[in-house]
Amino acid sequence: MTKSNHIDEWFYEGQISKCLVTYFVDNGYQIIKDNSNNISAKGEDIIVSIHGQQEIIEVKGYPTTYYAKGPKKGQPKPTKPKLQAKHWFSEALLSSIFNYQRQKGKGNFKLALAFPLTDRYKELIGKVEDFFTDNNIDFKVYFVDESGAVTIDNLNRNERKNSR
Repeated sequence: MTKSNHIDEWFYEGQISKCLVTYFVDNGYQIIKDNSNNISAKGEDIIVSIHGQQEIIEVKGYPTTYYAKGPKKGQPKPTKPKLQAKHWFSEALLSSIFNYQRQKGKGNFKLALAFPLTDRYKELIGKVEDFFTDNNIDFKVYFVDESGAVTIDNLNRNERKNSR
């Protein structure tokens, strides 16, 4: 049996992005940029603003076990989602650094990541949090669970209490 409709999966990047935008609207944020319907667009995925503070958010989903597009669409992938999630996590961090370079000098902003709430992404945060904590870097992480609920974490353990 092959699967092919990845965009309906709760952990699909577009779904995570839409849930996050809904969360922001419900909590009084102004939406400046929203790539929820065009996850392949270049640049920042979501930009929001509240109280004069912008957040630049890089969003990633969770990999499927099957090809989502192309000639192998629906067929099983040889790469395990756990390994691919590590690559996507790394890509999100790098993209955030690029976002910093684009936004630097344009005003008050913070960087953030957004992921589906999975054990793998939590595990990866655990592997990098010492760097962010030791260097006192405030870097928000939004998690969206299967029901669409959003929780806030931080790559810096010391900022977790301030992120919620």
